[in-house]
Amino acid sequence: MIVLTEEANEHLSRIVRDQAVKGIELGVKGGGCAGFTYEWDLVDDIPEKHDVIPLLDGNLYVRPEALMFLMNVTIDYTDGINGSYIVFKNPNATSQCGCGESFGV
Repeated sequence: MIVLTEEANEHLSRIVRDQAVKGIELGVKGGGCAGFTYEWDLVDDIPEKHDVIPLLDGNLYVRPEALMFLMNVTIDYTDGINGSYIVFKNPNATSQCGCGESFGV
């Protein structure tokens, strides 16, 4: 199960509206300084066999192969003096790079 904070939901929904797409796809791929990276894509066509998380506008589609890395993850969004960015609180990660975009398991 993936949890979206209200701030993350609003941010992703704003992207869906601004880009006039059906939703956003989330995956995980090998790479980055810690072993795996989170991967985002805008989608116009509804992907098959993806888990679907409803947003205020559109949906978040999670790639099936990414689910084992994203179990019990909380996705948050922060907007502060250091900039605005998505934050993954991933209990499966045994390590994470400084920027938070890659993780190890």
